[in-house]
This record gives sequence, structure tokens and C-alpha cells, in this order.
Amino acid sequence: MLRLSQGQLTLLEYCPRRFQHTILESLSVPASPALMEGQKWGDRFHLLMQQREMGLPIDPVLSHDEELQTCLQKLIAKAPELFDTRGETFRQSEHERSLTFNNYWFTVVYDLLRQWDDHAEIIDWKTYLRPRSLPFLQQDWQTRLYLYVLVESTNYVPSQVSMTYWFVRAETPNAQTQDPQKVYIPYSNAIHQQTSQDIERLTHQLTQLLESNKPFPQVPLDSPRCDACPFAIRCQRGEARSSDSIKLPSLDEIEEIAI
Repeated sequence: MLRLSQGQLTLLEYCPRRFQHTILESLSVPASPALMEGQKWGDRFHLLMQQREMGLPIDPVLSHDEELQTCLQKLIAKAPELFDTRGETFRQSEHERSLTFNNYWFTVVYDLLRQWDDHAEIIDWKTYLRPRSLPFLQQDWQTRLYLYVLVESTNYVPSQVSMTYWFVRAETPNAQTQDPQKVYIPYSNAIHQQTSQDIERLTHQLTQLLESNKPFPQVPLDSPRCDACPFAIRCQRGEARSSDSIKLPSLDEIEEIAI
């Protein structure tokens, strides 16, 4: 049974041929040093929040990273409710859930899952500088799959669950300081049903493509999606841009297909 994530759903919908290269053929392109540095900082922040939730000492970590310390202090000051556990029936960092659908295995990992008797909230930490808009996040497969799996694997109805993105390093308009910003996304039965239909469509498409034993289809020849794609030459879509100009997202952002 093939395992799928939100990032793979995004790639499949964005460009089936890129899905083939990236997921099935395990091809990749080296990330830029700046991109790798951003990934490392994001990993440190996620680890910090996980250690904090587990009750482990975090002062040794903070003492070696002033920006990390500042971001956490600002987050606690701006959203103290995030750290208020009163009334919660369940709370866990890096909480993993799985779901089988149409002969595929879906796995999600919540940065923080908070549950009460009558509602639940998924918290996701984002560490890049420019927050995504509400419309973008509502359509993003991370949001859709995370909420869908939570409803399908619990007794909550869609209206009882929500997802909140916290952009912990968000730059202020003048880019002089950083201030945490959040995007709150409620859920509904109509959205849940639409997500189910879309997962059904994509998994059915993937099954047909796998059974055909043929190269996966490409996007139209004049699609702007090919302009900055690292597989442009491989797909015979003209010359790929230099490595300096290829806008490759971090692993975190690949799940949002920021191309």
C-alpha cells in the first residue's frame, strides 16, 4: 500500500510528471545554502516546542540561539492561551495519525494537537518570514488533509475542529522586526465532503497512472509551472534556469508547493 502525504497530493495535483520524478523516481535537486539554513532553524524551533511540551529543559537550547529565544518569548506574550492546558482532555506535540483511503495510506503529523470534550484544534508552526494568506491556506493540502484525517479518526464532527497556523518569525511590514502572526481556519461538513471527493479523484487518478506503466502526464507545453522547475530539461521543456534562480521551497514549504 503506497503511503501518501499532503505534499505528495500537492505534487500530484500540481504536475503528475513532477510527482513521478520526485516521489516515484526519488530525484531531487540540491537546496541553496540559504534555504538549508532556513530549514535548520525551522527544525530547531520545532524541536524546541516538542521538548517544551514534553517537560524537558529548554534553557540550554535557548542560550545558544537568541532569535529562537526571542521568537518563543514573543509567542508566549502574544498567545498565552496556547500554553493554557486547563480543560484539555488531550495534548501532544508531534502527534501522528494515519488513515487508509481508496487503498492508500495517509499519514499526518500535527505539530501540536489540542483536544477538549467538545472541540479540537490543530496547531502548526511555520518558520518562514512571509505568512501565507487565508485563501491560500484554506486550499492547501496540508490544511485540508490534516482536518480531514482528524475528523475521520475521531468522534468530532467537522464544525468541532479547526486549524491554526502560527508564523513565528513573521516580518513586520517594514521588515525591521519579527512578530508572531496567526491564521485561524475553521472547518465544516461541506468542506469535509469536498475534500473527500477530491482525495477520491486524485487517488483514482494515481491508481490509473500506476497501472498504465507509462510516463505520467505533463502540464500543458506553455504552462508557467515549467519555467522554474528543476526537471524542465528532463521533460524537454526548454532550458532549466540556473541553480541561483530556481525557486526551490524548503521541505516545509514543498507541502504547500511554493513555486
